[in-house]
Amino acid sequence: GAATETELKERKYRIEDALNATRAAVEEGYVAGGGTALVDVMKSIQGNVKGDSQDAQTGVNIVMKALGAPVRQIAENAGKDGAVILDHLEHEDPEIGYNAATDKWE
Repeated sequence: GAATETELKERKYRIEDALNATRAAVEEGYVAGGGTALVDVMKSIQGNVKGDSQDAQTGVNIVMKALGAPVRQIAENAGKDGAVILDHLEHEDPEIGYNAATDKWE
């Protein structure tokens, strides 16, 4: 899914950086709750990862959907539309999350 090998390496490094940042946050005891960290990873790889074949693209799509699943489910468990909450998080500042217990963006 990249025009050049350099572009492919850059995309790979972006993904690795996002995953390493999330791992470091977990190890240090800080990671946004409610699946927000997973949405941040999802945002980092959106548009940067494309499958080289139809099967590979299907795999990418599955991973992307799985990364958003916790947020959708938490919102739905709180009586909200999970797709709307997820969409808002995808376009929100990464330090802002949805608090399902208080129904507030914090």
